[in-house]
Amino acid sequence: MKCMNIKILLYVILPFQFIACQSNNEMEGNHDQDNTLDVEQLVSVSDNSDLTALPSNTPSTNYVKEQSLKGDNPSPYGYIVRRPEGFGNDGLEYPILIFLHGVGSRGNSANNPNDLNKVDQGAAIRAIKLGLWNPMVDLSVFVPQTSTTWKPAEVKNFIQYLIETYPTAINKHRIYIGGFSMGGAGVWSYLDRFGYEDSLVAAAVSLAGAGDITIDVESLKRMPFWAFHGQKDPTVPVTRSTNIVNAFRAKYQGQLHQKLTIFTQDDFDAKYHRIDHGVFDRTFWEKNHTGDVFETDVMNWLLQYKR
Repeated sequence: MKCMNIKILLYVILPFQFIACQSNNEMEGNHDQDNTLDVEQLVSVSDNSDLTALPSNTPSTNYVKEQSLKGDNPSPYGYIVRRPEGFGNDGLEYPILIFLHGVGSRGNSANNPNDLNKVDQGAAIRAIKLGLWNPMVDLSVFVPQTSTTWKPAEVKNFIQYLIETYPTAINKHRIYIGGFSMGGAGVWSYLDRFGYEDSLVAAAVSLAGAGDITIDVESLKRMPFWAFHGQKDPTVPVTRSTNIVNAFRAKYQGQLHQKLTIFTQDDFDAKYHRIDHGVFDRTFWEKNHTGDVFETDVMNWLLQYKR
C-alpha cells in the first residue's frame, strides 16, 4: 500500500498526532488507545507520487461516454461512465469518482434503457459537459442508477464490481464518493454502515443530503469529507448536515479534513434545496456562504487524500 505510516510522537507534555493512511494492522493495534489521546489532526494531506504518470486534465481531454444497462452484468445498478480515452487501455491506474444521484434521476434501465439518460447530468458530469471539469489529473466518473433509495450493501457491491471489472485501471487507494440530495443521504448511510475501514473510499462529498441518522464518529474520524448545504433548504433541513459535522468537531476540534460549507442565498436552479450541482466546477465560487471557505475546487480537494 502506497501510504504513509502512522507516526506517533510520544512526549510528556505534547499531544499525540496521527498521520493518515494507516494500515489495517496499525489501526487495529492502536484502536483502544485512540479514545484516551488528545488528538490534534487525524488526517494529513497525502503525497501525489501515484498521480505523476497520469495525463494532466486539460480542456482538450476527450472524455468517452459509456453505459451499462441494469442486468447486462453482475453490477447491482445500470450506470453511466465518463472516462478519459486512456482509462482501461494505457496500463495506468486512475482515480475514480462515484456519484449517487437524487430522487429525480431514479429509473430502471432493465425496463427502459432511456432511463439512464437521467443520470448523465449534474455534478461532475455537468462540469465535463460544460468544459469546466478541473481536476489536476484525468479521472473517471461513474454514476450508477437506482430505482429506489440507496442501499449501503448495494453501493459497496457496485464499488467492488468496478474494481473487479477494471482491475488494472482503477487506483484502489483513490476511490471517491459523492452524492446530491437523496444521493447525499446515500453517501452518509454508506459511510455510517461501513465506517472508514470497510468503505473502500478515500474521501467523500455531500450536496444537500444527510439522512436522519446518528453518525459513528469513532468509525469515521479518519474519513475526509466535505458537506455542502443550503441554509434555506426547505426539503432537507440544514441541521442534518450541521449536526453531523458538529458531532465530529465536538470530539475532535480543528479537523481540517472534515468540512462544512453552507450557502446562504436562494438563487439556485434547484429550488428544492437552494443548492445545485455547481460545486464541482467554478460557477459557485462567488456565492455567499458561511462555514468553511469555498476556495478550493472540490475534486482537487478530494484528490488530496488517499487510503
